[in-house]
Amino acid sequence: MKNIDRWKRGLPYTGNKSQVAEKIMNILPNGKRFVDVFGGGGSMSLHAASSNKYDLVLYNDRRKYVVELLKDLLLGDSKLNFLDYVYITRDDFLDWRDNKPISVERTLILICYSFGNNMHDYLWSEKNEAEKLQATKALFFGNSGTFLDNIYAEAKELSTIQEKYAYFHKWIRHHKDSLKHNNQLEQLKQLERLQRLQHLAQLKQLERLQRLQHLAQLKQLERLQRLQHLARLQQLEQLQRLQQLERIEYSSCDYHELNIKPDDIVYCDPPYINTKQSYGEFNNDDFDNWLNQLPTNQIYISEYTVLPNTEIACELGKKQNFISTPGNSRKTELLLKYIHH
Repeated sequence: MKNIDRWKRGLPYTGNKSQVAEKIMNILPNGKRFVDVFGGGGSMSLHAASSNKYDLVLYNDRRKYVVELLKDLLLGDSKLNFLDYVYITRDDFLDWRDNKPISVERTLILICYSFGNNMHDYLWSEKNEAEKLQATKALFFGNSGTFLDNIYAEAKELSTIQEKYAYFHKWIRHHKDSLKHNNQLEQLKQLERLQRLQHLAQLKQLERLQRLQHLAQLKQLERLQRLQHLARLQQLEQLQRLQQLERIEYSSCDYHELNIKPDDIVYCDPPYINTKQSYGEFNNDDFDNWLNQLPTNQIYISEYTVLPNTEIACELGKKQNFISTPGNSRKTELLLKYIHH
């Protein structure tokens, strides 16, 4: 996806369709209204609104707090300053999750700082947490007490998270190369100096310490290549800067309550069968009964499995997963067309 179109990814939300949204949109027919039944992060609705294929787009998700966050960002009413949320510790996260009332701010923090955007588990393990937060401190405040603080002086004039995060990657790449080069030069200088003094024992010890120090820094830079919370915050930042998308209407009801019209194009991305993603107590038989009663014939479903009363409209390919678990192979994602029975 081109940089200019990255806002179409919507919210960084579990199950987001940003990887295949454009492909799906090219397959779906034109119509008066596009209904995104299980809207989630909103990527399908944003692609539909920008496609000029529909007069109106209805973005719906039963999670009102998710709808309110996307609506707040897209309608230009948001007063959120994302720079206020670049440093959230595990304790901060758990406090927001367990003790704070539902709000746009709470939703933002739980989405951006949760593992797999599940809004429940903190983003990093206890082993990695300190190092990730240390890099954030260095980039935004310059007070990590490490060599990473050099980033702050050079990036402090940049005003957005997107700019700072891009500079962070540039600095990491440059510093890795510099460390490798400087390590070689420094070793040569020390070798010359210490050979003249014939302090061979000291030479070996110093060389070893330098190698260990540079190796540690290089390994740390490798681990800091990706700060997920900043990638997610910059995604929201891009949405906030959009002009109002007048084609989108917002709804936060259960799918049973939607008023579907005969000329609607209906798209459903329900919880996939045999996955851990939940949408409350989702009943697949009830869902099929609801689909069968809809007055439109243009009903499309995303799934890994061919459902009863459906045919394959397109194979979308294997979903790219950044988080892998042993024995977990990627499945082919399908776009199904529902057939009334």
